[in-house]
Amino acid sequence: MGFRGVRAGLTVTAAAVLLAGCTVTVGGTAAPLPGQGPVKQVVDPCKVLDAQQLDALGYQASGHGVPASEAQRAPAMCLWHTKDDVSPPVILNVGWAVDQTLDNYLQGAVVKAPPVKLGGLDWTRYGSFIPGSCDLYTTLGAKSFAFVSVSFQDEDKACELAKLAIPQVAARLPGGQPAPPISSAGPSTPAAPSGPLATLDPCTLLKPEQAAQLNMETTGQKSTSDSPTPNVTYCLWKDTDGDRGQKAFEVWLGPDVPVSKWIGMDVPPVEQVDAGGRKWSVFANFNDSGGVNCAAGLALSGTSSVEIVSGYLDDPNKSCDAVKAGIPLVTANLPA
Repeated sequence: MGFRGVRAGLTVTAAAVLLAGCTVTVGGTAAPLPGQGPVKQVVDPCKVLDAQQLDALGYQASGHGVPASEAQRAPAMCLWHTKDDVSPPVILNVGWAVDQTLDNYLQGAVVKAPPVKLGGLDWTRYGSFIPGSCDLYTTLGAKSFAFVSVSFQDEDKACELAKLAIPQVAARLPGGQPAPPISSAGPSTPAAPSGPLATLDPCTLLKPEQAAQLNMETTGQKSTSDSPTPNVTYCLWKDTDGDRGQKAFEVWLGPDVPVSKWIGMDVPPVEQVDAGGRKWSVFANFNDSGGVNCAAGLALSGTSSVEIVSGYLDDPNKSCDAVKAGIPLVTANLPA
């Protein structure tokens, strides 16, 4: 089983425990039985943080334990949810292995950041196939390691929260230093976004006659989404050529979304389009492998942006036609 398979199995197991809402206790002292070999060491990651630490970090006091699994090569883990009044939710996951090497577990995962010293131990961030997850690992012995992982919609914020928790976790790991005071608050309800996009109706960015010009229905449908941040608004104009051919035309508003945070826009664009002095970045083959989708992003500031999404099902060469045709129309309707 490769890196993705091991980690996927671990994630499915953890998710099942979270949904079941049960707590698994992995404790006690291992002792050999007469005539048998040594009993494997058992650890309980749910005991690395106490109620006071969890409260200061912003998590619920009760963790959800997952025992180690030889079949999945998964270490014992414990997961904590943020307090009920925090939205969007954050999940803190601590794992502790005592019978396998880190290399055996990661199976060639990519290093995303150089080691950082936290709590007296060296922690290295490795890549995760889970969007928004920040995973840091430390080696504790020849066949022992631990990890601290935080899952959140904003990957940068997830890493901040992971690094805030690590010194508290390290204090109860072999070789870790005493836990320092928690100097900053943990997860909290984010401030409501401000600026012109916060109150703008995305359906006003394409007038009926402009939608018809793009071969779309003249009336758009407004909706909200929690990706990539909560309460993002968008408007969808349905295409008029049936189930194939042209795809619908969408305009997304991100009052607190940097342009690079839209899905598929963390890579170099294939093209830049200037419309009324505003430079849009075009991303072909957007978020799919068939080449039928296309998107364009416009940064209005360092923390706000607009996205256009469309595509063409039967001809990848036409995937960006509606997006490029719509860029000047949407631009003209944007606030100054």
